[in-house]
Amino acid sequence: MLLPGPLLWLGYRCLTTIWPNIALGLSAESNSIAGIIAGFSFTMLGFLAAVITILFSVSGSKSYQRYRNAGNLEVFFFIYYLTLVCLVVTAGLSLVALSSLSEPWGIKVLLGSFANNIFQVFVITVIICNLASKGAPRNPASPAS
Repeated sequence: MLLPGPLLWLGYRCLTTIWPNIALGLSAESNSIAGIIAGFSFTMLGFLAAVITILFSVSGSKSYQRYRNAGNLEVFFFIYYLTLVCLVVTAGLSLVALSSLSEPWGIKVLLGSFANNIFQVFVITVIICNLASKGAPRNPASPAS
């Protein structure tokens, strides 16, 4: 859950070593990037609140019970809490990147954390979508698609 950022950074460094003309030059726009990522972090924190609401709405379904009985719910909540903490850390890193104390490493760490957050939110979204689709009530009178 914490590897996408460092792996993407390593891949980027390898590519820019081979082809230096593809470097993004993000440090010139670090304030704009930090603001965008801070907005993303706070928005995703709200999204995670909605995710829990969806989870509780399907908590009576058989698929949810199977998911819980298999021990997967504990894994889901670990990922959920880790994502919450990582989003708060990313928001804090955005503030550091916006401050005058920011060093060149600040934007690099921020972008790595941002990549991790995107991956984490994607995993949570896939899990919730699968649970919600399996836990949705079936209408036997509707025609099959």
